[in-house]
Amino acid sequence: MPYTGIVLFVLALHAAAFLILLGHWVAAAGMFPQATRAFAAEYDRRPIRATLLGLFTYGPLILLLLNSAKIPNELVRLLIVVAGFAALLIAFIASAGLALRIGRNLCVEADPWRQVLRGGVMLALVFITPLLGSFFLLHVGLASGFGVFLLARPWKSKAPVLPAEAPISAVPSLP
Repeated sequence: MPYTGIVLFVLALHAAAFLILLGHWVAAAGMFPQATRAFAAEYDRRPIRATLLGLFTYGPLILLLLNSAKIPNELVRLLIVVAGFAALLIAFIASAGLALRIGRNLCVEADPWRQVLRGGVMLALVFITPLLGSFFLLHVGLASGFGVFLLARPWKSKAPVLPAEAPISAVPSLP
């Protein structure tokens, strides 16, 4: 029974990765709903281009981040760490569009955040699958999210901002 601790540790790592991915996707869909819809539309139009663009832009940034300890200049190291973590955050936020796209196919009539939740659960389960998922699909998925962010250009969106609507049941009635 000496391996019980190792098994529980690996199980806890996978559960934490699942919750982190799901939390980022649902929070991104809640904070940036129009951008998330734009990312999902970009996944509908150009998924291969987004993935290739992400691999060629996000990949080098993450490789620099992983090797930043070897850089002797402190200022350059700090810039690389900031750029690497910013790229990772952008990849998390933009891959919420992939979760929304998957969720739309799972349940068409649900609210957008529920679609992201359902699609995110499926996508996170694929990403945390041992070996193929965690060593390959997770990184390709995040790279495609970064590529979708660059293709969708949400900072140049001309779409009008829609007001957030509160559900009818959530509005308290006056006595």
